[in-house]
Amino acid sequence: MINTLGAPSGQTGPTESSSARVEFDAANLPWLDQIYADIDAYVDALPAAEVPPYDLREALIRWLRFGYVFLPGVIELELIDAYLADLDEVHRTRDRHRNEVMVEGYGARPICDLPEEAFSVRHLRYIDFHNSSIAAKKILLHREVAGLLRHIFRAEIVAMQSLTFIHSSEQWTHQDYAYVVSGIPSHLAASWIALEDVHPEAGPLAYYPGSHTLRKFDWGPPGGLLYSSESKLSELDFRDHIERECERVGLAREVVLPKKGDVFFWHAALAHAGGKIVDMSRTRRSLVGHYSTVEAYPVDRRARDQEPKRQRINGCWVYANPLLPEEEDVFQNGAAL
Repeated sequence: MINTLGAPSGQTGPTESSSARVEFDAANLPWLDQIYADIDAYVDALPAAEVPPYDLREALIRWLRFGYVFLPGVIELELIDAYLADLDEVHRTRDRHRNEVMVEGYGARPICDLPEEAFSVRHLRYIDFHNSSIAAKKILLHREVAGLLRHIFRAEIVAMQSLTFIHSSEQWTHQDYAYVVSGIPSHLAASWIALEDVHPEAGPLAYYPGSHTLRKFDWGPPGGLLYSSESKLSELDFRDHIERECERVGLAREVVLPKKGDVFFWHAALAHAGGKIVDMSRTRRSLVGHYSTVEAYPVDRRARDQEPKRQRINGCWVYANPLLPEEEDVFQNGAAL
């Protein structure tokens, strides 16, 4: 069943639009971002075989109004344990692998180049480890994850990247579309998958329900909607804009405290942040996936001039890592699941 939290306070529909400001292109908005999205007609017309075990109508309405959906108990615990075993294995055998890891003070580097002390840095993140881990692929495109994304976009879906966190990112308020470039900014969604029960003092994920309809931040040239290192405006300006807009329309910050196996999905423009860690001894292991449509993301960002090597999982696509073909699917703890 879908989380039965009461409707969030604050905004319940799209904000006023203005041609004078940057905004998603109305010509290619996903159907749920369009004014006349007919959820009842869509759900009623679905064949019985395509109806999920949760209330799809409620899920799509929540996405339309508030920009997120929470599905508890979606991922089998043994599949998560297989992925955690893969993470443990790549750490133990890191001298034999070149998977990319980002660590403050070290930058983004192959795991084999990192000293042991780097793994105690709280904001470490594994980048696209799903390419190496069969279990991670099966989690990112689990049948219920893939199914909901297909309903949200009514298009072919591709898992375009992943981030694996051991602790809270403690990242300030932001919206993903500015950083995760899918080709069509509105063709973007994310999943946050709990790899363990999240404690309130571990820095839980914070978000602003309804913030996906706020006025977009204009980075100015050259990016406009999208962040660019050449912009004169900063990421702190972006944060401040979002938080001012949330205050202006009365949106309250909320947190999600998922259990192991729960999945929190969010819209490309949902404002969210990594909570502050109160108890430094606590981990908050999670797998974050970003998804787009094949229309918007037809080739892999790591080799835009190549036709990607693809795998199909539960009706969706995932591209192989063109830079590390020797690492694809080498961690196989989830192969038999």
